[in-house]
Amino acid sequence: MITPDKKKFQSLKRKVLKAFPNAKTHMTKDGQYYVSNGEGGIIGSEHLIPAQSNVMNAWYWAAESMKIERNIERTSPNRMSLDSFEKKFERISNRNKRY
Repeated sequence: MITPDKKKFQSLKRKVLKAFPNAKTHMTKDGQYYVSNGEGGIIGSEHLIPAQSNVMNAWYWAAESMKIERNIERTSPNRMSLDSFEKKFERISNRNKRY
């Protein structure tokens, strides 16, 4: 649980809105809060992040789930393709041929 701070809240909200311009806070029937991406999806649901007890925590976990997703995409083995390695090796070998 994070402490309520207006500057921190605005910073978190700005990060999420940069990726999802239509993101909004919604409240469940239980009084829990979550952030939707504006297209019917819930930010953080793919990482099984539950609805939060207050708005600040909802935006915090939305920003954290975006950070987690970015790290997973960056280090995913599916991202590694043989084409990119071939291009890299060709570029290096061409550079070595010049000298």
